[in-house]
Formats: sequence, C-alpha cells, structure tokens
Amino acid sequence: MGSAPGADWGSRLRLAGLRALRTFIQGVVAAFPTAGAGELVLSAPYWQTFAFALLAAATTAIASFLQNIANFLPTDPTQAAPN
Repeated sequence: MGSAPGADWGSRLRLAGLRALRTFIQGVVAAFPTAGAGELVLSAPYWQTFAFALLAAATTAIASFLQNIANFLPTDPTQAAPN
C-alpha cells in the first residue's frame, strides 16, 4: 500500500484523481453483471441492485483517492510517475 508518485502536491492530486476515476469506471463495468446475480440474492429489482453496486464502486474509488494522496504513506515503488 503506497501513495501516488509525483513531484508536487498538484501532480499527486491529479494522478490520484485519475486512479480513482479508473477504479470507479471498473466498478461501474462490474456492476452490470453483478446486479443480475444480486437481483436473485437480494430479491430486489435489477436497477436497485445496480444502484447498490454503483454505491460500492464510488466508495471504493473514494478510498483509492484517499490512499493515493496520503502523505504519511511511502510512494508506491511499483508505480511510475507520469512524464
């Protein structure tokens, strides 16, 4: 677990935002098939189950953003700073 690389606060903030957006988009894409399964498990309509999955995706994206801008975490050595 590490923070986003970057030379200054602005570049880290930008990269953290992009990573959080990517995480949210991945969650939205995953929500389509999981909502169908959730419809059977939760006995809820498809779109209500889809909304729950979107809420989970947004929560995960926010957690990703906070992790990536955290100053107390070391920079993630597996990630390269954008040029």
